[in-house]
Amino acid sequence: MSETIPLLARQPIFDGNMKVVAYELLCRNSELKFIASTDGDAASSQVLLNAFTELSIEEVVGTHKAFVNFTRALLNSPPPFSRQKLVIEVLEGQQIDAAMLFSLKQLREQGYTIALDDFELSADTESLVPYADIVKLDVLALSTEQLAQHVNHLKTFGVTLIAEKVETYDMFEKCKAMGFDLFQGYFLAKPRVISGRKVSENKQSVLQLLSALHDPNAPIDKIERMIARDTLLSFKLLRLVNSAAFGLSRNVESLRQAIMLLGLNKLRNWVNLLALSNLSGKPHELSITALTRARMCEMIATKINQRSRPDSFFTVGLLSTLDAFLDAPLEELLRNLSLSEPLNQAMLKHTGPEGMVLEIVQMHEQGHWQEINWDHLAAQGITPENLAEIYIDALRWVAETMSTLGVSANEK
Repeated sequence: MSETIPLLARQPIFDGNMKVVAYELLCRNSELKFIASTDGDAASSQVLLNAFTELSIEEVVGTHKAFVNFTRALLNSPPPFSRQKLVIEVLEGQQIDAAMLFSLKQLREQGYTIALDDFELSADTESLVPYADIVKLDVLALSTEQLAQHVNHLKTFGVTLIAEKVETYDMFEKCKAMGFDLFQGYFLAKPRVISGRKVSENKQSVLQLLSALHDPNAPIDKIERMIARDTLLSFKLLRLVNSAAFGLSRNVESLRQAIMLLGLNKLRNWVNLLALSNLSGKPHELSITALTRARMCEMIATKINQRSRPDSFFTVGLLSTLDAFLDAPLEELLRNLSLSEPLNQAMLKHTGPEGMVLEIVQMHEQGHWQEINWDHLAAQGITPENLAEIYIDALRWVAETMSTLGVSANEK
C-alpha cells in the first residue's frame, strides 16, 4: 500500500430507522503535519482527495455516499469522482460572494450533491441555501429554540436536514421529533438509557451466555448446550467456522467438533460477536463498529513484537461496546463476566497493554488523531502509515467477514 494513504476515519450518517445512508470521511496527513487551523481543513480535504488516487472509495464507504469537506479552492476544481458517490460538504466560515455562489451553481448543474456544514442562519449564509441539497446543523452549537427555528425555516426550501454531533439517544429522539431527516454523531456506541424498564429476556440470555463463555470453570458441555439453544446463533457459527477465514482442512458439522478443533479461546470471541449481533432492536452498524474496533486492536497487537496470541486484544475491543449492545453501564456488565481484572481495567480505564491499544483505536475511530499516544506506538515500531494501513485492512476484513455471515458490511 502506498505511503501516501492518510489517516482516515469514517463517521456514519443514519436515517430515522438507524440505517446508514452515508459516511462523512475524516482525514489527516499520515505524517501528522498538522497545518495551522486556518488551513487545516483545506489540507485535510486535499489529502483525502489525493488518497483516492491510491484507494478505491468503495473500500471505505462501500455502496454508500461519501461526504467530503470542500473549501473555496476545491469548489472550483471538483475531483473526478462519481457524482452519485460524492457529497460536497461546504465548510462553514468561508467568504460568501458571487464567485462562490457561481461555483455552487455550476456543481449542481453538473449533478453533484451539495451539503452545507455547521450551518447557522444569517443574512450571508441564507444566500447559500438555494444551491444546497442538504443542510447540517450542529446540535451542540444551537439551543433547542434555535434548532427549532432553523428547522422550520429551512424546511420551506425543501432541503434534507442533518442533525450533527448527536451524542446521546435522547438527543437523537428529540431531533427526530423536531423534523430532522438524518443524524450524525457518536450516540450509536452509547447505551440507550431507559429508566424503569427491566433488561429484556433477549438481553438477559445473551448476558448469561457471555458469562458462561468467560467463566474458566464452566464445563464445555454447558457452553455447548447454551449455544445450541439458539438455532440462529448455532447456524451462523458453523457457517463462519466452515468459511475460508478459518482455513480448516475438513468440514465442521457440530458445535462440539468446532469447539474441539478450534479451542474455546478462539471460538469465544466469535460467539461473543454473533450473540451480540443477534440482539433485536440494535442497528447493524453497531456490529460493524464493534468488529472493526476488535480487529484493529488485534492487528496492532500482532504487529507489536509479533504477538502470536492477540485474542485478549480482540476481546477487549469487542466487549468495549457491550454497554451499547445491552443498554447498561459497562462496569455493571463486566461484573457479570469472569474476565480477568486487567482486562476489565483495560476497558474501563485504558490501563495495561490492551487498554493502551483500545484507547488508540477509539481515538482513531473518532478522528482524534492528535490525542493518540504516538510516542508509545513509535516505541512499538508502529508509524502513522502503519495505523492507516491497519484501518483500511480492518474495513476490508470486516466486509469479508460480514459477507461470510450473509450480511453486507454496508447494508442499506
